[in-house]
Amino acid sequence: MLHKTGLVAICFVAGLLGSMIGHDLSYTPVGEGHHQAETAAARLVATSGTAGGASTASGTTSNAVIQAVRRVGPATVNIDTVVVRRQSIFGFDDPFGDFFGNDAFTRMVPSRGQGSGLIIHGKNGYVVTNEHVIRDVTTRNGKIKVSLPNKQTYDAEVLGSDPQYDIAVLKIAGGDLPSVPLSERDNLTIGEWVVAIGNPFGFRNTVTLGVLSALDRSLQPDQDGTRLEGLLQTDAAINPGNSGGPLCDIDGNVIGINTAIVSGASGLGFAISAHSVKPVVDEIIKYGKVRHGWAGMNYWDISQRLADRLELKSTDGALVSEVYRDSPADNAGIKPGDVILEANGEKISSVADMMGVLREARTGDTMRLTVSRKGKSMRVQLKLTDVPESIGRTR
Repeated sequence: MLHKTGLVAICFVAGLLGSMIGHDLSYTPVGEGHHQAETAAARLVATSGTAGGASTASGTTSNAVIQAVRRVGPATVNIDTVVVRRQSIFGFDDPFGDFFGNDAFTRMVPSRGQGSGLIIHGKNGYVVTNEHVIRDVTTRNGKIKVSLPNKQTYDAEVLGSDPQYDIAVLKIAGGDLPSVPLSERDNLTIGEWVVAIGNPFGFRNTVTLGVLSALDRSLQPDQDGTRLEGLLQTDAAINPGNSGGPLCDIDGNVIGINTAIVSGASGLGFAISAHSVKPVVDEIIKYGKVRHGWAGMNYWDISQRLADRLELKSTDGALVSEVYRDSPADNAGIKPGDVILEANGEKISSVADMMGVLREARTGDTMRLTVSRKGKSMRVQLKLTDVPESIGRTR
């Protein structure tokens, strides 16, 4: 059983970023357009973007789009999910629950969801989609069906998924299926043409055109959700049902997996970079999960008030607030109150920076840290382990 020690009575740091960017903006899954009982935690969104011009005077752009669609379109699939939920027969909270029990006036109702996906390996039937598209299925023992553009339909099983990357890998029984691999291209250029393919609102095999608007964006779906990093931004139209579908360049290379947009905005769509998640997909196929490395400590951002109280020289770094007993951090001698200034050669200015480094780390990796303790700098190495199933009590 693991334990952790806490940094007591220093300061309570409030103020969550949540889903606020500048002013009130929210996110919802773009792959759950028809869920009857969508949970707040699952909401990453999708409203329309603005597609760019479809062709040049000579028709070159238009022809290139057609070729890209012919390459990627046949491997783009529709994903239908069904889970059974208990629902009040009154259509609202049961008014007699306190007297007869919470299940007295309820019935089991099927709830359907929809998203998109991409076949990345035709022989083995591997399909990539978003984790939020199939989340309810994994937690409620639901069913998944994958439909190809040629109307072939297969039952699918979940090989594994990871909410930190919002990626899931499914397996279908079909062999020799049309497929397109995830691109390893990392020299993307802002302003280049991109094509989104998917099944928005159930309109299957829909193609939209836009440009790559920005690189390396970050989004947090809600206050309790996992922050998504390294996203591609596009103005290609994305809607509910597009989640998990491919975003490809003009040459038909799959450069991203469509994931979310800002609710109430136009032309703000986001995709997970294919280059960043390809190793994650390979890991899920091999191990059934992503083996996230665990250091065994928690962190606080350093406000100016906190820096003054602890007599820190600046607000840079991630303040170690807790260390789990017998964890890698504990065994390396890290203590609550230490400030991490550098991790694996990366400068750490905030908790987000530290979490970004950990996001890329895996079980068995050695993490090199530069730590400040009472104004003195020291170097520490620790070997990351699997995340334990139970953290245990704190002392």
